[in-house]
Amino acid sequence: MITLKRVHFITAFLLVVLLPVFPWAEELPPYQKYEGPIKPGVVITKENWDTYLPELEKLLPPSRLQWYGIGVKEGLVTMPIVEITPIPKMKGYVEATRKYAGTARVGPDNQLYDWVAGMPFPEPRNAQEIAWNFYTDLSRPQPAEDLLFHSEFLLFDGTKYEKRFVWDLCARRYHGRTDIPPLGDMPQFTENGISYKESIVIYEPNEVRGFSQLRIRYWDVNKEDECYAYLPAVRRVRRLTGSDITDPLLGSDCIPDDFQVMRQKLDSRMRFRVLEHRDFMVPRSYIGWEDRPSYEYTKHGPCFQVEWEIRPHWVMEVMINNPDYPYSKRILYIDSTPFPEGFYCLYWGEEYDQNGRMWKANGNGAPAFSELGMSNLYLWMYMNCLTNHYTVMAGYPTYVKDFKETIPLKEDEAFTIKGLLKKAQ
Repeated sequence: MITLKRVHFITAFLLVVLLPVFPWAEELPPYQKYEGPIKPGVVITKENWDTYLPELEKLLPPSRLQWYGIGVKEGLVTMPIVEITPIPKMKGYVEATRKYAGTARVGPDNQLYDWVAGMPFPEPRNAQEIAWNFYTDLSRPQPAEDLLFHSEFLLFDGTKYEKRFVWDLCARRYHGRTDIPPLGDMPQFTENGISYKESIVIYEPNEVRGFSQLRIRYWDVNKEDECYAYLPAVRRVRRLTGSDITDPLLGSDCIPDDFQVMRQKLDSRMRFRVLEHRDFMVPRSYIGWEDRPSYEYTKHGPCFQVEWEIRPHWVMEVMINNPDYPYSKRILYIDSTPFPEGFYCLYWGEEYDQNGRMWKANGNGAPAFSELGMSNLYLWMYMNCLTNHYTVMAGYPTYVKDFKETIPLKEDEAFTIKGLLKKAQ
């Protein structure tokens, strides 16, 4: 009898103490370091592409290999490999991460609880925690506490240039601000639960000049975004539905839910799983305005002449579990360099249609950092994997130029339709 009670006690102890650990241990696979011939000093060119192709298949996502294969084999770009570039860190974000480490948790509904500021999980133990580390609402403090991004889209059919759009993007986070005043939580969050806003306004070409879009995101994972657009052709403001915000933006290969790899709202239906943990080739970080890479579409086509480094990444599968959504799943590539040397940022993403085909892909072509650690991009790619159609996004965040003149943003100018129309005039 005593022995039986002892067994029951031990069993109960194991269930209470160890069960939460087992999923974490199973979910994150061990790191597999690349030991092949591609290393700093190697330059991938038109002449040696086929020689290095077996190694490139190990170091590049399938869609990225498809894209850069065109550019390198046609002699538009080369791929020089360099040592890892250390990135600057934002002081407030790092301090907040350390201060509040261990307080946040993710519920079974995928909602984040008890988070205050900083990275919620500096030592992530499972796929859900990694997902919240890269989530738009809180985990991109460098670009999204306040962001003004000057950009242009350049559309290509293969390597053939078609047309371009010129536009601005503004973004603001209202919860857990650490580096750009006002700090902490803003009234929009404390009173209305708004965690994030994002807007775009188009300047060129003239036939769509003034097109504007405003997106409002709520902290509650089960409360849908509010989206509004001004349509200059009919001079009307229209509230957008879920299907509207997954339509290609102005005929490009980009949908708003694909901004910065994944702008899609996390919800309770999604399921996350880390498939691999290994090294990938990524564009190096470019620090400051003078360090930015040059891009000439007449010379480089849809590819970027940048330097590459090898970094560890998690490969995550996100099952969307929504038959009405265009994608059945996303495969995400996330920098796994431990905090504080890394910030678990999204590098690349591949989107699969409801028939299981790899349909779209997008990701960073040249990360942009200010000397204070604020980051965004200089170059980005959106591609249709089925048609080889490409949308280059080239531009810069005002973190690296005109920072004091543009940041912090003015709410009524950047996040109201009236303010956006005034900007477009």
